[in-house]
Amino acid sequence: MKLRSSKRLSLRGSVTQNKPSMRLDAQEGFLFSPIMRVSLVAGSLTLILGLALWLWHIGWPQRQIEHAADAVINLTQKAHFSVVEIKVEGRHHTDKDALTAALNTSSGEPILKFDPAAAATRIAKMPWVNSVTVERRLPDTIMVHLVERVPLARWQHDGRIAVVDEDGRELPEAPPEQFANLPLVVGAGASVEAKNLITALREVPVVTEKMTAATWVGLRRWDLYLQPKIVVHLQEGHLEDGLKRLADLITDDKVLERNPASIDLRFPDRFVIEPNTPVPANHPAGEPRL
Repeated sequence: MKLRSSKRLSLRGSVTQNKPSMRLDAQEGFLFSPIMRVSLVAGSLTLILGLALWLWHIGWPQRQIEHAADAVINLTQKAHFSVVEIKVEGRHHTDKDALTAALNTSSGEPILKFDPAAAATRIAKMPWVNSVTVERRLPDTIMVHLVERVPLARWQHDGRIAVVDEDGRELPEAPPEQFANLPLVVGAGASVEAKNLITALREVPVVTEKMTAATWVGLRRWDLYLQPKIVVHLQEGHLEDGLKRLADLITDDKVLERNPASIDLRFPDRFVIEPNTPVPANHPAGEPRL
């Protein structure tokens, strides 16, 4: 009886000693379960991402990139990649000092630090510039090609005179007195129509050399003013034909030698000349002429 009891106690003791080992295995299984591993990885990634965003917010990566870029640029400068020459083509009226300021660089500056696109944007805003191309030609040259706006005519309107380009846009940097050789066009809309008129006048130099001004009448046709004081009424919609007829009248018919006050070319099949009747020397002042 005692021997059996002793064996049973020994067996129960053996079972009791194995229980802590079973609890430890269960805890380890929970710690390294798939859900726990995913949670740890997600937490780590969130921490890393948060740190990266914070560093980016305070500008640390940007500063490191800028420092590295500056270091590379300084090395290229020492290797003679620096601005030695600035070549400008097409500059006639654009102010030289203003152009230099818009380029925002100078001799000896690292050429790789120069931004051609930004310089072109600044130059394009200058009054005389119609278009611009800026190039960086390694190792040491900056090339600027300008296409300037072309002064075409002087435009008289609203009691003032302004210089306009081929598109009829005013050139605020162009003093009219410095362009007195340009044709004078008068009236609302004359600035826009001036290009067509001046282009047609190039084909009839005999008219051009006599013309002193042109008025755009009723937004539809031109009146020309010739020396000494002659008005020519051109037909609407037939500018080139009217100028050709006028040139023939001047050259072949010597119409200007007849001392006309006006020449009316508004009719396609005929023209009308109004004579310039001088005032008699004995004509009393203040009385109308007959």
